[in-house]
Amino acid sequence: MLPLLQPCIQLGLSGSQCAGSTCRTKPWAPPYIHTPPPHPTLPAGTYWVDPNLGCSSDTIEVSCNFTHGGQTCLKPITASKVEFAVSRVQMNFLHLLSSEVTQHITIHCLNMTVWQESTGQTPAKQAVRFRAWNGQIFEAGGQFRPEVSVDGCKVQDGRWHQTLFTFRTQDPQQLPIVGVDNLPPASSGKQYRLEVGPACFL
Repeated sequence: MLPLLQPCIQLGLSGSQCAGSTCRTKPWAPPYIHTPPPHPTLPAGTYWVDPNLGCSSDTIEVSCNFTHGGQTCLKPITASKVEFAVSRVQMNFLHLLSSEVTQHITIHCLNMTVWQESTGQTPAKQAVRFRAWNGQIFEAGGQFRPEVSVDGCKVQDGRWHQTLFTFRTQDPQQLPIVGVDNLPPASSGKQYRLEVGPACFL
């Protein structure tokens, strides 16, 4: 949970209908100097937060989970792209106020290998690489590697499968992931699609 989450007010309307201070109906009270405990009355949901405590015009929309340690989750603009609607200044403060970050990315694939790394196996030449926020690279056989709980894309049987990547780090500046490189080109009978999860900060 970020310290000084004021304003962290649940939206009564969608982000496209409500912006700035017009939907601030339930602010934190009092302003917290240190990380607050999970709030006993606010429900988990969508909130505006202002990590740099500056002008309210640059607040960012996040999902707050007050019952599981106070995760502050930043969602991508769309689940099919690694793009986030946040300024570099606000992201820098979000990193400074956090101690760990987690993000999940799933690649759904049809007859297309995207990873294949395990004991005794050489990483596939076409293994994807992930660009971190700070420019570092997560890759098979590299210094930084994602956790891969399922690598179904190595099965090429004419049906859709998926490979699940988890990025978990105590260096908050690594996330969110901002690029997926070396994806094989789609062709007849070979396709893929991305499912990008939120970057959740603690």
